[in-house]
Amino acid sequence: MSQSKIFIDIGNSAVKWRTKESNVYFESVDKFLSNTLPQADSAWVSAVANLNIVDDIKILFKEFHLVNSQKKCKNLVVAYDDPSSLGSDRFCAMLGSMNQFSKKPLLVIDIGSAMTFDVIDEDGYHQGGLIMPGLGVLRKSFSKFDTSDVSTSINTLATNTTDAWKNGTQAMLISSINDQIEKFNEIYSDGIVTFCGGFAKEIKNELPNSVQIFDNLVLDGLECYSQTVG
Repeated sequence: MSQSKIFIDIGNSAVKWRTKESNVYFESVDKFLSNTLPQADSAWVSAVANLNIVDDIKILFKEFHLVNSQKKCKNLVVAYDDPSSLGSDRFCAMLGSMNQFSKKPLLVIDIGSAMTFDVIDEDGYHQGGLIMPGLGVLRKSFSKFDTSDVSTSINTLATNTTDAWKNGTQAMLISSINDQIEKFNEIYSDGIVTFCGGFAKEIKNELPNSVQIFDNLVLDGLECYSQTVG
């Protein structure tokens, strides 16, 4: 009889989870309660921060698997000399993207507290990646204009300082994304851009129509990993 599984992504600011049958749920790390997780036989977890949450949920499951990045998994070969230094969220997002599009060059973008870019060629070889601040970090990067407001809006010129800072940081973020997409497309004319994370759907109209937006590639990758190793 098959075992039930839950997949959990613990990031810098939020915890996301789903079972094979459920939608994705999420909660901010400061409000997350481990007893809100559904029961399952095994838990498969990516954690790049907030390891105290890992300790809290570990005792809830008969089997607990904390996933770490590996040099090779399925068809993915990681470029890092020390694969353990690659965030498990990036590792899982690449696996999730490759499961959607096999034998295709991929640019995998995940936007949250940090924004990450990873390129994979058609043979599954990771070419490397980039890490940039997410919108929330950008908005707090200059104390004079510091704001916790991470809302997005039409990217226009503003007539007051508050909106000028919000629109300017949003423009920086979107320009960085589109610049990386353009560079990727110049090298891989048949490549596919996959996109996930908290702001993906909010800014999709500022991106090329060809970008493929997914609910959560990290959770998809955790499921792929679980099918490979156990």
